[in-house]
Amino acid sequence: MITNTQPSEDKIEATITKIYDKLETPGITAAVKEGYEEAVDILADDKRKYTDISPLLKTTQGRAIAVLAVDYLNGECTQKVLCGVPIKKDILKSFKK
Repeated sequence: MITNTQPSEDKIEATITKIYDKLETPGITAAVKEGYEEAVDILADDKRKYTDISPLLKTTQGRAIAVLAVDYLNGECTQKVLCGVPIKKDILKSFKK
């Protein structure tokens, strides 16, 4: 969903808090952790270009989360999308249904 509305500073801070909470979740995969750690840097430093994403990210999923963070700052995705990347534990739950 394209919102075309850039998030306010308060919304960005709330998003960073949600990401920190997600990073504390037991069972988080290394790729998701890598991506969300980069996302926090992107949000905190107001990096709005894909070229600002660290070239040191090792996983495709980590880079994808970082891209979502840039998209979020530019109003091209919602907080729900950025914070909704499933961790391993979430994926296992969906298979049990």
